Amino acid sequence: MISLLQRARAVLLPARPALTSDICATAGLPARSARSGASATAATAVATLLCLVLSACGGGSSGGSTSTSTGTTPAGTTPAGNTPAPVVSISATPTATTVGQVVTLTWSVSNPAGTTCTASDAWSGTVATSGTQTVTAGAAGTARYALTCSGVTSSTSVTISTPPPAPTVSMTLAPASITTAQTSVLSWSSANASSCTASGAWIGTKAASGSVTVSSAVAGNITYSLRCTGDGGEADASVSLGVTAPLSNSVPITVDNGPAGASGVINVPYVNVTICTPGTSTCQTIDHVLLDTGSYGLRVLASALDGSIALPAVQAAGGASAGECGKFISGYTWGSVRQADVRMADEVASGISVQVIGDTDANFATTPSSCSSAGNNLGSLGAIGAKGILGVGLFKHDCGQACAQAPISGTYYACTAGSCTASAMALATQVTNPVASFAVNNNGVLLSLPTVGPNGLTSVSGTLVFGVNTQSNNMIANETLYRANSSGNFSTTYKNKTYNASFIDSGSNGYFFNDSDIRTCSGGDFFCPAATLALSALNTAADNSASGVVNFNIVNLVQLPSTIRAAQVGGTLSGSASSGTAFNWGLPFFYGRRVFVVMDGAAVGGNAGSQGPLWAY
Repeated sequence: MISLLQRARAVLLPARPALTSDICATAGLPARSARSGASATAATAVATLLCLVLSACGGGSSGGSTSTSTGTTPAGTTPAGNTPAPVVSISATPTATTVGQVVTLTWSVSNPAGTTCTASDAWSGTVATSGTQTVTAGAAGTARYALTCSGVTSSTSVTISTPPPAPTVSMTLAPASITTAQTSVLSWSSANASSCTASGAWIGTKAASGSVTVSSAVAGNITYSLRCTGDGGEADASVSLGVTAPLSNSVPITVDNGPAGASGVINVPYVNVTICTPGTSTCQTIDHVLLDTGSYGLRVLASALDGSIALPAVQAAGGASAGECGKFISGYTWGSVRQADVRMADEVASGISVQVIGDTDANFATTPSSCSSAGNNLGSLGAIGAKGILGVGLFKHDCGQACAQAPISGTYYACTAGSCTASAMALATQVTNPVASFAVNNNGVLLSLPTVGPNGLTSVSGTLVFGVNTQSNNMIANETLYRANSSGNFSTTYKNKTYNASFIDSGSNGYFFNDSDIRTCSGGDFFCPAATLALSALNTAADNSASGVVNFNIVNLVQLPSTIRAAQVGGTLSGSASSGTAFNWGLPFFYGRRVFVVMDGAAVGGNAGSQGPLWAY
């Protein structure tokens, strides 16, 4: 038996398939051809049933949505007649991102009623009915991208979050330039990073921050790079280490007969110094300059300078030519202050102030009484047994801040036509320890001399090395560090008496201290014991951080052969201003030792106790 639906299908098959709207319309209209009453009734029932079935299936409705978009058709906008309504689809890739990232929108329209659509909400403008467009994700939140075509609107949403912070990384080298004999400290730090990887002159995974000691046996520019990665991306940094071959930083020390014109010298250490007109190659090497760890700055006899060496005058505070009185335990030096380049080995101190002793310029013809009252005039080769004095002691300036602030009688003078008055002197123009002005090896010196026994030697050869702990040839090894006070002194205890103003002075030609039990030579201050004396004293750092016993000998000076130039001799300080407070460790102390002079403020280690002024031996 054929069902009512099957019969209706049989009736309808010969004709053009009708749309839902046609069938529904037919259900309420008279038959187009005469049918029997029963047939008409059946057809009407089938048509009604089909209308209900197809409507229930949703066939022919408009405004449908996909998984990536939603759409709406406003009331009253359903197309009339047989025209289908537009279907708008829009999607976004990705559907979740961070601020500032790119989002790709893709859209299409089925059954478009026009040629363009309108974008709104998180984007805007007129677009074609299909296409692709990239947009930039805006502020954090949910961004809605809507598209309206012929009154039909569809949209898609993207979740936008705040991006994680970008990582940062920084690197430093201290120092950034070294020689192949030196080291540098490479430090780095990073933020917002989970891992760091090194490349270049170092490799491997590194911590987020840290430091390492680096060096290079090869000269050149050595690059260290670091890349740090985090959720916010990656960051790169690099630093370059300049490496050069080691400087020649040493010159010979000789203890000998001295320059022509000197006589009877003993225990006088000499070095050669090259002096140049500033900024030129017009230079002169001066031999037999006394090496003095007890003073600061270069002083050269005017008689030792060639006429070709023109050294510019330095002005005092008031603009007049500057003169200086250099005071020593044994006397004074008077002369002008002039500017020179000072060279020793590969080291250069450019444009520093030096004293020209006995300058013949008319401005310095008369020695001020406040200078000459200091004792013996050391302004000649015969008086000092040398052509000059190279002061490489603990300090940079020979007077310092006190002279920069106000005139101090007996130090610096403003001189015009032989008339000189005390004057203040700026630090930059004071006579300066040349070592402090060297480019690299500028924190002190090392004096190394061989052992001299009780019989003495006719000559001695040693080495003056510039810098302390800066190259392989000036490293402190087993020596003890003795901190000095602001005057460069420490304490010496000898025969139960403590001398708080003790010092080490290569410019003194013996041990000088007070001991009334030791016989002095006739007509002099040197000791002349009947036999060699074996003595000892205790040296203590100014801050009590170190102490040690020094064993030393005193021989009879007059019993030595006249050819002896290096010997373990000593003398008394009786009559000097420092006789009750000082123990002077002169050149004999240096024999058989490495003695380091670390300048004020210079660091040679990792703790405060290794900062100058200090001695090490």
